[in-house]
Amino acid sequence: MKAPAGDVAAQFELVQPPELSPRYNIAPTQPVLAVRQDGSGPRSGDLLRWGLIPPWSPDPRMGAKMFNARSETVTDKPAFREAFAGRRCLIPVDGFYEWRKQGAQRQPFYFSARDHRLLALAGLWERWEYPGGEVIESCSILTTAANKLMRRFHHRMPVILAADQHERWLATEPARANDLVPLLSPAAESVLQHWPVAPLVNSVKNDGPELVAPMHDDPPDQLNLF
Repeated sequence: MKAPAGDVAAQFELVQPPELSPRYNIAPTQPVLAVRQDGSGPRSGDLLRWGLIPPWSPDPRMGAKMFNARSETVTDKPAFREAFAGRRCLIPVDGFYEWRKQGAQRQPFYFSARDHRLLALAGLWERWEYPGGEVIESCSILTTAANKLMRRFHHRMPVILAADQHERWLATEPARANDLVPLLSPAAESVLQHWPVAPLVNSVKNDGPELVAPMHDDPPDQLNLF
């Protein structure tokens, strides 16, 4: 997340700007911004651990494997079904990375919104408490089948919610959560643009603006012609 906190607050209707530092390479178990809302009340932007820890987990380590949740099974899987019913969130991102195999190597690509706004990924969150002590709030990003564009890179993609779906996603009461399942579909191909980036992103030690710089100077619209 490299967008200014004020821009994030304006786009996601937060009561106050979140405390953010520019990030370009967030990995599971690290903090990620999540937008939450209590019913029809105000929205807040909070840093949660990426990788949902179910409340019944014996320790936090399970969260390292729970950074994504398949939308097709989210209403049934014990790790996610209660969060889907009553603890949904939005994960604002400038973009995300995906890789494509080219010969013996894997070429990273950066995907962002074609309209240059932040993407809102559908997320779930949970609370896990150490016996008698610290509470960890964590989250997971929902995925769905890839659209035609993304299938060139991967068979899955994050669920991207349009602005007019945000309130419904955040505020729908638990008893009607299954009504949200139709939202968990692939975004239209026109939503995203993409370009190749340097393999610096392959190491979580690297975290700077050079990670999202195009590897060549063609205009973004040209980058979709492969």
